[in-house]
Amino acid sequence: MPNLKIKSIFIFLAVCFFLPAVARAADPAFTGQTNAGGINVRVDATVGADVICTLAKGEMVEVVREAYDWYKIRLPKDAPSYIKKELLECNNINRNNLNPDFTAQSGKCLSAKVIKDRVNIRLGPSESSWILGKIDKDTVVNIIGESGAWYKIHPVYQSYGWINKKFVNKEIVPLPKREPLVKEEAAGLGAQVVVEGKVTPYGIVMWRKATHKLITAENKLYFLKGDRKGLDSLNYRKVKVTGKIIGLAENNSPIIQIDIIEAL
Repeated sequence: MPNLKIKSIFIFLAVCFFLPAVARAADPAFTGQTNAGGINVRVDATVGADVICTLAKGEMVEVVREAYDWYKIRLPKDAPSYIKKELLECNNINRNNLNPDFTAQSGKCLSAKVIKDRVNIRLGPSESSWILGKIDKDTVVNIIGESGAWYKIHPVYQSYGWINKKFVNKEIVPLPKREPLVKEEAAGLGAQVVVEGKVTPYGIVMWRKATHKLITAENKLYFLKGDRKGLDSLNYRKVKVTGKIIGLAENNSPIIQIDIIEAL
């Protein structure tokens, strides 16, 4: 009987000790703001870990996990990220649809689709470079450079780094409201425009010019004309579209002939 009582006390103390740690580990993700400049984002939660990039004061960071004195964050847009060329299929869309693999302007691959599952995203163009994250088949990436057998890309959503907690505030200072990318008065027929928003299918109708819709953060509606296969691969994703307004849909929303489309 005394042994049973001792065991019960031990279990009670163990639960009291471990529950706070579990609760801390289960803290929900949040968006924070850096409180100093030149803050290092590292590959691991140690001061000696390699630096991925640095952050300026006032930058927003998406925290996904907490570990002791460190936050795990999604990488910012300017963080270096590399992927092997052989694991991608070029997926650009150009105005004339003559070759969906290359833009008419640059002759280079600007966006591509991953063709295998669990593909490594690395810090540098080398198999020995640190793995920042993994992405699956059919994920679209934006290409910003190349180095030998590797493409440099904008960081994908599933890539992460670590930042010391003392440099992140949970209270966010409101940022100035961003102006729309396209001004309504400048978006007439023949105008060259750049818009951001979410792509959705338009539906198949005989003689219809556009095949997809784009809805901006301001709820402005545009219709998109371009390579259907490429657009289908971006359904329900946020994109940045560069193109020319070629007409109006039946509800007077502009139709954009796509020059370049990038997944965000």
